[in-house]
Amino acid sequence: MTPTKYEHLLSLIAPAITKSSLRRETIGASERLMVTLRYIFGGTSQIDLASMFRISPTSVGRIINKTCIAIWTILLAKEYISYPKSENEWKAIANEFEKRWNFSNCIGAIDGKHIVMQASSRSGSFYFNYKKSHSIVLMAICNANYEFTLIDIGDTGRNSDGGVFKNSKIGIAFESNLLHIPEPKKPNSSNVKLPYVLIGDEAFPL
Repeated sequence: MTPTKYEHLLSLIAPAITKSSLRRETIGASERLMVTLRYIFGGTSQIDLASMFRISPTSVGRIINKTCIAIWTILLAKEYISYPKSENEWKAIANEFEKRWNFSNCIGAIDGKHIVMQASSRSGSFYFNYKKSHSIVLMAICNANYEFTLIDIGDTGRNSDGGVFKNSKIGIAFESNLLHIPEPKKPNSSNVKLPYVLIGDEAFPL
């Protein structure tokens, strides 16, 4: 992240994460954002971050949680985070797939990623996955440029990618035709109309 982008992000979320107190000096918005970005992008543990920034581990956990919520909420409200809402936007994605990857009528590549976590007490095997760890699932669809267009976060690790997709808001939206996917069309050098598709591995049904 460049300094310019960092300052821009800070200017957007600072009002939401700035704290004030009459009793003691508070942790500034810039420091809160730095802690969160180091945790997200660097994979640094909260214990190590507490040592680096001289903040208690408990405070580090609270800062990361509240700052992530602020980033998500504010960027979503200002439409920095968006998704295709019209047939033309889906067709533009399909054209890019055909141009870059020579695959016709493709509106996205889909896959799931297990985010390893410490299982909460009394959760049993609820989050236990096939990799023998506990996790939640990040399900994502990206365009031809590796950019996320749709995501679903939080399903339990015990579920397969296909099951996560089927039960997610994304899967339900596709099944209910709420995303305005274009009608089937003839790919180049073909006389047969084919539907627009997502590409994924064998975990997903046809």
